[in-house]
Amino acid sequence: MHQARLLPVNLLFYKVETITMPYPSLTRPALLGIVIASLFSPFAHAAEAFGAPGGTPVRGPAAKSFLGTSVGSPSKVYFTGYRGIVSEVYYPVLDTPESVDLQFLVGDAGKTFVDEEKRQAYSASQSDNRTMSWVASTGNAGHNWQISKRIFADPNHDTLIQRVTFSALNGHTVGDFNLYVLFKPYLDNAGSGNTAQTVAAAGGYALAANRNSRASALMASQPWKTVNGQPMLSNGFVGQSDGWTDLIGSGDNTMNWAYHSASNGNVAQTGWLDLGDPTATSVSFDVVLGFGKSQADAVNSAAASLGSDLSAAQQQYDNGWHAYTAGLSTQGGLADDRYYLAAMTLKTMQDKSNGAMIAGIGTPWGETQGDANQGGYHLVWPRDLFKFANALTTAGDTSTATTVVNYLFNTLQQTSNCGAAEYNAAGCAAGYSRVGRFPQNAWISGWPYWQGTQMDEQAMPILLAWRLGSAVSNPLWPKIKLTADYIVATGPWSYQERWEENSGYSPSTLAAEIAGLVAAADIARNNGDDASAGRYLSAADYWQQNVAAWTYTSSGGFGNGSYYMRINPASRAGAGTDRASFNPSAGPDTPQTLTIKNGGGSHDARRVVDGGFLELVRMGVKRASDPTIVNTINVFDSVLGQSLALPGAPALPYNAWFRYNFDGYGEHNDGSDFNGSGAGRLWPIFTAERGMYEIARQGSAAAGQPYFATLKLLATPEGMLPEQVWSNSATLPDGWAVATPDGYQPGTPTKSMAPLNWAMGEYISLLASIHAGKVVDIPQVVCARYNNCRAAPQAGEAPVSINVTASTQWGQQVYVTGNARALGNWNTDLGLPLDAAAYPAWQNGVNLPAGQQIAYKYYRKNADGSVTWENLSGNRSLQTPASGSLSLNDQVSW
Repeated sequence: MHQARLLPVNLLFYKVETITMPYPSLTRPALLGIVIASLFSPFAHAAEAFGAPGGTPVRGPAAKSFLGTSVGSPSKVYFTGYRGIVSEVYYPVLDTPESVDLQFLVGDAGKTFVDEEKRQAYSASQSDNRTMSWVASTGNAGHNWQISKRIFADPNHDTLIQRVTFSALNGHTVGDFNLYVLFKPYLDNAGSGNTAQTVAAAGGYALAANRNSRASALMASQPWKTVNGQPMLSNGFVGQSDGWTDLIGSGDNTMNWAYHSASNGNVAQTGWLDLGDPTATSVSFDVVLGFGKSQADAVNSAAASLGSDLSAAQQQYDNGWHAYTAGLSTQGGLADDRYYLAAMTLKTMQDKSNGAMIAGIGTPWGETQGDANQGGYHLVWPRDLFKFANALTTAGDTSTATTVVNYLFNTLQQTSNCGAAEYNAAGCAAGYSRVGRFPQNAWISGWPYWQGTQMDEQAMPILLAWRLGSAVSNPLWPKIKLTADYIVATGPWSYQERWEENSGYSPSTLAAEIAGLVAAADIARNNGDDASAGRYLSAADYWQQNVAAWTYTSSGGFGNGSYYMRINPASRAGAGTDRASFNPSAGPDTPQTLTIKNGGGSHDARRVVDGGFLELVRMGVKRASDPTIVNTINVFDSVLGQSLALPGAPALPYNAWFRYNFDGYGEHNDGSDFNGSGAGRLWPIFTAERGMYEIARQGSAAAGQPYFATLKLLATPEGMLPEQVWSNSATLPDGWAVATPDGYQPGTPTKSMAPLNWAMGEYISLLASIHAGKVVDIPQVVCARYNNCRAAPQAGEAPVSINVTASTQWGQQVYVTGNARALGNWNTDLGLPLDAAAYPAWQNGVNLPAGQQIAYKYYRKNADGSVTWENLSGNRSLQTPASGSLSLNDQVSW
């Protein structure tokens, strides 16, 4: 079959018409105009490439050097780059990649070499620090060439624009070089089944491709090279008849193939550009990649962009981002360029069709992942979505977060019951579902992808709605109620915790569930549903009072033996909503085997720790100084912490952390990609989480500064925070070895994913917390209920500190209620729990109407939920001051 290489070029094409219009010129952008579908057609009877269907398709690298979209415009193109070249481009929604790479191949006129652009030295930076247009530079000084590109999406068309300058260096001219464009379609989220063609298009030619209802078209303002009167464009099958194999794989550095089409396979397209005046030292031109529902749409889009004023389009694109960043909070002047980059990156990840936001714009270890891995990270995870939509709220972009909340409850929330259990849903078109439930992850449309249930993902949408205020949450109350009811009926046990691997009782999941129910109760009361509010608070309080009893071991093998486990793998004791049913079938001191996914092995659950317990502080469920938290911090640091030697890093005992011990989600120790097993490395999100914990513990902005400075050092050169960075080679407890192979540097991004949107959001949250001197996104309604913070009084309210001495037995909890809304209006499920940290003193604070006489009384809830009132014939009474505060010092007998 390789004999086809010997065919003369003029035999590979039949010319169907004589094109009289000149090629489009960079200096005459209006020449093309809008292409009408009838003005182009495939060359009749031209040769089909050999080698179908081509090699096994693989996705693009997950490490992005740039990304962007046109904010505030209808353009549905979202682009990424890798090592200075265009990589995956998504269209028309953010879960559907349409390409793998678009790069140049550079050869010399003597055909002694051809350089692949993405393998050369490169740089990439924003064209200015408040936009997501990028300037990428690639080159090979030894071969005397350089390429500079300005990259952005056309706000007015579904196209990606590259404004290119090719420069000859060191006394050379452009005539000394041959320049080729290589494009790899990956249409409709698949590398297989693509069809590529060369089409004539009103004065030029386009490399067009299609699969199902997705199509692409590549055009250039510079004409294509001609040989024997025919344009040097080719479509081939990857690894067989594609341009890379022709030019580089063949070893002759010569473009010999010019195939008109390559049908139904893994295809790539090549074009040889005519650089014009051979004596020039540089040439500038535009390359446009257009998309559409059909080949005609894609070509029309590309031609329309190419025929428009691209300088004006570029300015319009930048102006959109300038307007967006101008509306963000400056965090009192602390907001730096990385903060704005983080916010713009997150905004880029919002789909324009319905407001959904994906976890990451790529597929981890994409170069060894193929069509079978359809989802990658370009899916919606409610947990990740909460984390970075919450961060955008902190940054002042409440509009995006509001759109997200409405997407969550109006599109993603499930509305029917189907299937017996997770991954046991025969006959259910969309898989397992329950009324009010959010799926583990989903496509942009809301169609579920994986079938697991993660209870933190049920609670987090409620928390985001609550944070955005009653104008957002009240209209959604009927749907919020469905989810809150589902949490009470299903929790606190979770089918999976936040690492999506194991079932049981997880501190991080419990933190979200408790906080979500407290927030739901507040929304319920705002909507006149005290019965639901009481049910939610009754469950939340019981779970909050038992977090340690369920997940904090006192017989562990680390530290002093007392710390929060990653997860207690016990099952739920019962199926009801009574307290006995909520309890685990086995406590955290019971020997239980935890089987870690991703090749982590089976271990005593008490030997597995992670940083999830910090969510108890972040969600307002526990105070930072709680002894259980402090004890676990020591274990977390000593087992999972490392001190990376980063240039200019502040001195910290530990500045980066593993996800958990025995984590297999990462590259193998020889550097090969994760393939179902490996060794997890350090996650930058934990540096941010640890910094926010220190702010909460010390009550000082300065406490977060060293962690923030370290976080900046864990980013890519372009400022993207990755999912994981390489660790110091080490052996963790129980012989778990983690090595960084030669060629990689500890503290630099691994190949899993960069940026990780969760990590970009935590950058914003940490910086804002430093500005505020407190963790900005702790839900105040939660931390105030559990005496971990004081809610600021509103106008007409007086703060009242409650101190009462009361003796109780284990499992009993003291509450106060009275004839004020904040005290529950005598409803014992809505009463205020008091904190026993200073037992026998019980304490809390509440804001009551100023200048009023308030009746109140103490009661206790017993372990079974029953209520015993204090031994007092009548009610107590207090008079709130008209201004100022009041402290109560009471004593109770039963």
